[in-house]
Amino acid sequence: MSKKSKLLWAVLVVAAMGGRAVSFGTALFQSRAQQRRPRPVTTAPRRTTALPHRVTFREVHGRGLLVDTWINSVGPFTFAVDTGAGVTLMSHRAASAAGVSIHGGPGPSIAGLSGVVVSANAGSVQSIAIGDRENQLPAKPDVIVSDGLPSDLDGLLDPNDAFGMLGYSIDIPRHELSVFDPRESPLSVRTQPRDGAVVAWQQQGNSHRPFVQLDTGEKTLIDTGSSLGLAVQSGEPADERSSRSAVHDVGGRVSTHRIAPRTVSIGSLLLRNVPTDLVSGASSDAPVLLGLNALRPFRLRFDPLHRLIEIAPSY
Repeated sequence: MSKKSKLLWAVLVVAAMGGRAVSFGTALFQSRAQQRRPRPVTTAPRRTTALPHRVTFREVHGRGLLVDTWINSVGPFTFAVDTGAGVTLMSHRAASAAGVSIHGGPGPSIAGLSGVVVSANAGSVQSIAIGDRENQLPAKPDVIVSDGLPSDLDGLLDPNDAFGMLGYSIDIPRHELSVFDPRESPLSVRTQPRDGAVVAWQQQGNSHRPFVQLDTGEKTLIDTGSSLGLAVQSGEPADERSSRSAVHDVGGRVSTHRIAPRTVSIGSLLLRNVPTDLVSGASSDAPVLLGLNALRPFRLRFDPLHRLIEIAPSY
């Protein structure tokens, strides 16, 4: 692989239990050697236009938090809101329909949870809108174009890319996605929510993906693109014969096994009996993550300017 090409890791999984497809989760991230530089934390561009308005998403079993999306004013396409993606990803079919500009030269490579590498293309878009065609997002990110997605999913929307330095809120019980200006309404560790916590947005290499630290010391990815609970690696090879769930990703497979729930803390927030999944056969770079099975009761707020994350019940 060319040294100039970016290496991305994409967890594109479909878990099957008892012959039924039950989950699809995603988490893209660049290799440690070629991760993005972290965003500056001391300055933010002044807001000169109105914030995008609040939109609703729908949770579809096995696909995640889905929102109607327009690319270059073409759509609607179906994108999953994926905080763990690391980049915005779309299918070749959707990219072609929207007239996405594909960059010339060698494209990036993406790999699944199993570490098997497949090719992709880099592209750029003129505009992204969610909810309706006019509700445009402030950032115009580069995108990765790949056919590793299921046929009924057009792409993954990484809000850390799409919202730029604006903060955003994902209220999972209310099915609401909204944006806020962290210059005007910042999160603060001095203002803790009732029955929740505001904690540091942990750095993982040079990635901008949202990690938090558990009381166990584990850095854990907040990943709304995964349907797992608290997912940890077992260190064992995948063995489908003893596994309750076979997990298929881009070019390979791993397995998951639901084990006894754990009780963990994130700052002052105590999470009791968190559904816990043991992942076997994954790449050594795959992070510990908190997916939808653990996050479903909460409203999540992300402040990229002050590098803070709020996790609180949705009242």
